Amino acid sequence: MAKTVKDMVDSITTGDLSAANDAFDAILTAKREGEWANAKQDFARTAFEPTVEPRAEPVDTGISGDPAEVEEEE
Repeated sequence: MAKTVKDMVDSITTGDLSAANDAFDAILTAKREGEWANAKQDFARTAFEPTVEPRAEPVDTGISGDPAEVEEEE
């Protein structure tokens, strides 16, 4: 990485905001490219692994659907 955080800070302290902006852009570009490479490797590693579907356990709500359980309206 040609530009470093130190270069960016030095540019800010000397008042060269254009150079600081260029250094900031270079730092972010390098970070983005590194993360993109990691994401591609992670995807390639896990693309064909079988996925485990989460199993939902039944929840007892206490409602059976029996019409005798329904209270009559007055």
